[in-house]
Amino acid sequence: MSSARNNTLGSTVFQQTLIASGVFVVVCLALLWAVSSFLVWQIDRGLASDIDEAITYAEDTYYGRGRDVLINEAIAEDGNTIWAQDHIYEVAENDGLIWVLRAADYQPIAGYPGLHGDEGWSYTWLDHPELGQEVRARRVYLRGGDSLSVALFLPEQRADIFSFAVLGTFALLLIVLPLSLLTGYFVSQRVFRRIEAISATTAAVGTGEMTTRAPITGRHDEFDRLSGSINAMLDEVAALNSNIEAVSVGVAHDLRTPLTNIGGRLELIRRDQDDPQAVDTHVDAAEAAQAQLMRIFDALLRLGEVKAGKRKAAFETVDLSKTMRDLADAYEPVFTDAHKTFTASVEPDLTVGGDRELLEQMISNLLENAVEHSRDAAKVFASLTKSEGKTVLRIGDDGPGISPAHRDRIFDRFFRGDASRSTPGNGLGLSLVQAIADMHDASIALDATAKGAVFVITFPS
Repeated sequence: MSSARNNTLGSTVFQQTLIASGVFVVVCLALLWAVSSFLVWQIDRGLASDIDEAITYAEDTYYGRGRDVLINEAIAEDGNTIWAQDHIYEVAENDGLIWVLRAADYQPIAGYPGLHGDEGWSYTWLDHPELGQEVRARRVYLRGGDSLSVALFLPEQRADIFSFAVLGTFALLLIVLPLSLLTGYFVSQRVFRRIEAISATTAAVGTGEMTTRAPITGRHDEFDRLSGSINAMLDEVAALNSNIEAVSVGVAHDLRTPLTNIGGRLELIRRDQDDPQAVDTHVDAAEAAQAQLMRIFDALLRLGEVKAGKRKAAFETVDLSKTMRDLADAYEPVFTDAHKTFTASVEPDLTVGGDRELLEQMISNLLENAVEHSRDAAKVFASLTKSEGKTVLRIGDDGPGISPAHRDRIFDRFFRGDASRSTPGNGLGLSLVQAIADMHDASIALDATAKGAVFVITFPS
């Protein structure tokens, strides 16, 4: 349990959640205090504007009409030059201005004597026994050493804004941040468990348990999609492993017979070394077995070369109609000797982009396949036509066709159906046909509607 908790706390998901939560709280705090400061600035600017306007009026009156006029018109209250303490309550209630005019010796001449402050702008408190409300004040010096201070009470909204900002700060730090971290922890645990399940799958596969698959919850979330992709990849790997095993078995099977023949002939040569005619017979048989080995290796090398696409850079425009007619002419006597009928129907001037030699190899392999594996007295046909803008090559016979159980495997390397075991071949011909078709971006398939084994190759437009 402790290990799982430590893994969760050390996981990237939790660390990213921690960072995101911290950034979120910092951004919220910055926005909170920025908005609060802006609102307070707006209030203070309004107060400063009213105070500046009052001081401008006072200076104009003081310099234009004298001190006494200023006192009587702006500062004195009900004929009293010096304000009583109780008058401050009325001023506060009506959001009025607070004045004090002082002489050079700082003695109050008019206004409220409890208003103090340095020259310029300041935030200060009134000297009052009961009223504890802060004011915004400005003090200026006048002619003759007099000084004038004008102030306004700070509105309660200003204090409320700061209180809200402080409470918001505590809420973010003491409630939102812990909750976000707690939520991030539990979310990280869930994510970590899903990731651990996928990691366990890959670890099991790494130890050889190829049937293990990543769990899929059915939620269709990104983890299910990841698991699905991994499972599809593992299925493909399993299929490749099966193909490799099949190829290995096929190579071993097809190489064993000629190698055994060569070994046996060498023993017979040793036995019959005094009989030149017998030795010649054994050598001919060994050379035939060796030629069979070379055909297998040549087919494998050619298949690997085609699969790698090494010859694709040398593609050119190939007159497939001419190639098909030439091969049909060449194979017609072969089918005749095999007591089979061969007919070819070729539309003129059909061209494709590709490698001429490989295309000839592909068609030859299909024709050879028809020669070797079609029934006795079979009717074999080949056609090259244009259909819906695409060039279509069809080669087939009128026999019983390929067993449905084998159709999905006929293009596998070294695969040979039961009916083909007794005929010559190594099971690489159709694999090479498919590889060449793929290299030319052509599709190859068995015609499921045809009576016999009919291969259809469709070249792109």
